[in-house]
Amino acid sequence: MKILFLTKLLPHPLGISGSIIIYNRIRYLVECGHQVSLLSFMRPEDEPYVTGIRALVTELELLPAPQAESLLKRLAYQFFSTIPSPFREMRSWPMRRRVGEMVERAHVHVVIAEFSAMGQYLYRNPYLPAVRRIISCHECCTKAFATAIRFHRWSPAGLMKRIGVHQVQQYEFAMYRNVDHVLVLTPQERYVLLNYAPNLRVTVVPHGVDVNYYSPVPVVEREESLIFVGYYFNESNRDAVHWFVRTVWPQLKKTRPQLKFYIVGRGATSSIRDLERRDPQIVVTGEVQDIRPYLARAKVFICPIRIGSGFRAKILEAMASGVPVVSTSLGAEGIPSGGGETLLLADTPGQMLKCIRLLLIDTDLGATMAAKARELVVNRFARKNGMAGLNRVVSDVVAGRD
Repeated sequence: MKILFLTKLLPHPLGISGSIIIYNRIRYLVECGHQVSLLSFMRPEDEPYVTGIRALVTELELLPAPQAESLLKRLAYQFFSTIPSPFREMRSWPMRRRVGEMVERAHVHVVIAEFSAMGQYLYRNPYLPAVRRIISCHECCTKAFATAIRFHRWSPAGLMKRIGVHQVQQYEFAMYRNVDHVLVLTPQERYVLLNYAPNLRVTVVPHGVDVNYYSPVPVVEREESLIFVGYYFNESNRDAVHWFVRTVWPQLKKTRPQLKFYIVGRGATSSIRDLERRDPQIVVTGEVQDIRPYLARAKVFICPIRIGSGFRAKILEAMASGVPVVSTSLGAEGIPSGGGETLLLADTPGQMLKCIRLLLIDTDLGATMAAKARELVVNRFARKNGMAGLNRVVSDVVAGRD
């Protein structure tokens, strides 16, 4: 079978969250005997990873990622564009044409658009020949807007979301209805989509973690530190960092002045960099070649996500690596907490403060929880287990059995 993936970021094995999810899917389908091609946006910092992905796929095409719009343009488009902001940010006329060219040239059987924003290239695209189409929804944009409205209320950010949410919902679900199938990462996300559009064809294909790559490393003594990992192009990750530093971090430092907080991942904004400049105990690493040493030294992995939607693969990677996790309920969506046996849930600053302090003090509890979390990932979210349904869904769509 000939499969074409469309991605907004270059997949590679050292990536985090969406990047590694997509890489693992491509690798799995190649191992199943399919011919997989990739058409992706690329940023200059992706250059070191091009050789690796090129060796994996049958054909690789890369296009420059769209440039960020100015504030003035964003405001104007908010009122006058027919394309909602989450999709417009990934809008590229060269990409629209190139998708069609690759499908026609390679006689592709099915196109998989990873991330909803890339689904626009399968929707009302005059350059696209007849082909089976799948959108992999990593985050429901409509739900993300709804959660942002709840938290931002009537602030300028909340007001912009209120203005745009109806347009986002109309466009997003018209796009989903137009394709052959939609993939999601969790049962909760499937329920969200079906709540908006009951007749959608939606299948859960969870993330599969490479449990050999992400595994506990014997450490004589972990550093007194916390870690959060994310791509900071994403509003939910930026909000998580600022909310945590504003509401939880000052209280933690009062009793543990040597505690460090590592903010790891690509795309740190100037406001996130400012946190490091103002506080020597905060370390903003930027993108790292290998996340595992940072996970190995941390005492607690935190995921203070308050807004957005979707699945956080980074939590599974931390759990597989033997790091105790404290997360909001939204951040850990789709991952069983086992009543606190595998991870601790905390949705308020007070709860998060209490949970982090508990794990910093009681290392035996942290070790027990980490062992149970590792067992959960190995049994339910290991790469082959998590990917088991992907080949079946793709085959059914191509055969018209869907």
